[in-house]
Amino acid sequence: MKHAQLAIASLTLLAAAACSPGVDLAAERALLEQADRRYTETANAGDVDGLAGLYAADATRYPPTGAPVSGPAAMRAFAEAIATMPGFHLEATPLRLEVSSDGDMGFTLNLLEMTVTGPDGEPTVQHLRDFHTWRKEADGWKIVDDIWHVMTETEPGR
Repeated sequence: MKHAQLAIASLTLLAAAACSPGVDLAAERALLEQADRRYTETANAGDVDGLAGLYAADATRYPPTGAPVSGPAAMRAFAEAIATMPGFHLEATPLRLEVSSDGDMGFTLNLLEMTVTGPDGEPTVQHLRDFHTWRKEADGWKIVDDIWHVMTETEPGR
């Protein structure tokens, strides 16, 4: 069900991007690309305020397991958890970025390599696909939906 909703949202954004002139889509794409890079930079820096501030007030995170979580307190708790993970580091490879024709919505899809220090003191690496729906707000692009998937060793696209 979530995958179907994601596909419908993506197609809607693409269709909207083809219809309406008037917005400097290149400029909006560049701003969204900056916001997407800032996500990785603030996470790697352990910047709790910076990372939590990239989420909209009504944002929802959809972890691979467990229930979705919403709202500023949940986004801050996530940022705090990231900041305290030993050896945490992300390397992002952008795959796709789109902005709607009105410049108000967009999405990003990245491959992530996430490294943390395991209980044995050795680095542990996970590969993820990370999808964000973004909304343009008065203070810039904000994440509305954060969905990620931990990839298996044999999964294509790694």
